[in-house]
Amino acid sequence: MQLSIAIVDDVREEREKLAAAIQHWFDQGGEHGVSFSFFESAEDMIADGRPIQMAFLDICMAGMNGIELARRLRALDEKLLIVFLSSSREFAFDAFPVHPFDYLVKPCPEADLARVLGEALRVLNMTERGIDVRVARAVHHIPLSRIVALVAQGHNVELHLDGDEPLRLIMTFAEIESQLAADPRFLLCNRGVLVNMDHALSLSGDTLRMQDGSRYALRTRSRKELTARFTQYQLSRLKGGRP
Repeated sequence: MQLSIAIVDDVREEREKLAAAIQHWFDQGGEHGVSFSFFESAEDMIADGRPIQMAFLDICMAGMNGIELARRLRALDEKLLIVFLSSSREFAFDAFPVHPFDYLVKPCPEADLARVLGEALRVLNMTERGIDVRVARAVHHIPLSRIVALVAQGHNVELHLDGDEPLRLIMTFAEIESQLAADPRFLLCNRGVLVNMDHALSLSGDTLRMQDGSRYALRTRSRKELTARFTQYQLSRLKGGRP
């Protein structure tokens, strides 16, 4: 499992120090990986929009503070693990309504950070659905949140993943589609193309643009229905839920 973490702090040294401590913890364990996104302001993170699993938010920042940022993020993703960072516990009561995963006082003690990361992995392992796919002679377990798109190319099928190279599967498109079709985030937008709408950036005309820059055309005869499904799903996410 790879944990995607955002660190939002307007002090570069603080971002780098925390990332180094987190990376050290993962290096010691060896079983899981970690990827980082860094932002020096709440506004930068909101503008970025990429999906993440865990966010470390400094509370006191210029412009929008960490608590308001957490409110915005919680409205988009009710499952996001939010950890507040502050030099004191004076904001703990204000932070409570957005249901943070934890609250750490800077500088973060190594033991406290280890506890938070360990608990985060346990929670994500329990709640994250995934599928098993065959690649060459190996079987890989892929969390659904990491899947960007499933694309049939002739006799081959590629699974496009967030932040990684596509996997060429030793399986049929229908085999994978049958495991994903019941999940509301996946949209069969064209023949041989199934996309994860959580990774979609926008829909313009008949083209769905993804956060990784890829583009997929909507099936012409079903364009109206597909557009409606995409719009409804995005509205549901803004309200903090799923269709």
